[in-house]
Amino acid sequence: MKGDIIAVAVLTGWLAGCAGEEPTPVTETPPDTAQVEDALGARGAVVLPPHARVHGRTVTEWSKEWYRWHFRVPADRSPMLLLEQDCDVDQDGPIFFVPVYDLDTTFQRTCRVPKNRPVLVPLWVIINDYPCPDPSFEPAPGQTLEDFLRQGAIDFNNGTQDLVVTIDGRRIDVRRHRHTSGLFTFDGDPSLIGKIPDPCLTGGEQRGVTDGWWLMLQLSPGEHVVNVRALAPFGAPIDYTYTLRVGR
Repeated sequence: MKGDIIAVAVLTGWLAGCAGEEPTPVTETPPDTAQVEDALGARGAVVLPPHARVHGRTVTEWSKEWYRWHFRVPADRSPMLLLEQDCDVDQDGPIFFVPVYDLDTTFQRTCRVPKNRPVLVPLWVIINDYPCPDPSFEPAPGQTLEDFLRQGAIDFNNGTQDLVVTIDGRRIDVRRHRHTSGLFTFDGDPSLIGKIPDPCLTGGEQRGVTDGWWLMLQLSPGEHVVNVRALAPFGAPIDYTYTLRVGR
């Protein structure tokens, strides 16, 4: 692992690829899945299966689109930097992307969500992007860039502890909802350089791999609350709440 990992909040950081294990679930005592799903369904909140295809794409594929959106919104309008910013800024696709706040690991955010639109919620997610100013940040001889970035992201996130997620007060089992992408490209807006905690950001086209826990939700009209708590790999407490107000 190169240097000191900079991973404020839940999104960006620079990570070194190194040998390690495949993704492993966060240690927890899960609730009874069937009972929770029944209770959530009665409240109008449905957690889609991790391998579901939504508008022709998997959750893992939508996580890459989430990051492309995350990086293309300029700093002066970015909901990742401004808690008061409209969550729907520059969103024109069929999935509603819930933004995080990229400057802290504890926050509360309220989003207005269009009716009948599936909702992608980041729980704890990171991106390992390339290139980076550190000249040592390169794949080992014979190692592909994808494997290098993927392993670094996985190794880092394996340090996440005690991830607990509730929806409308009901705890859910997130162990199946970890998604690791393949290599993908994104374009970062130059205004984000130095504003979000990603020292590898160049303000142009880059490649990356994302890893973390995501939920794809189908929500009925009304208010729904998602709370996320954990201990980040770098030791900071995670505690944030998304209040999602779905239109009628």
